[in-house]
Amino acid sequence: MPHPEVARLLHTMFDANNTAFAALRRANTAMGAANASMGEAIQAHDDAIQAALVANQAAIDVLNALSKDQ
Repeated sequence: MPHPEVARLLHTMFDANNTAFAALRRANTAMGAANASMGEAIQAHDDAIQAALVANQAAIDVLNALSKDQ
């Protein structure tokens, strides 16, 4: 028969493991939400870059038109 302390230690270990796994699940859920937010931020950043490129091209077109008038 195992020493009575073994059962107590095993219960303590299992409780600690359950707590750790619950924390890992919560962290995983939080990371999923963070990844979704990061994806949205990346898309917004890309949209801003595209808008800036369009604005730059428009400015170049205006400058080219002005230089032809001179």
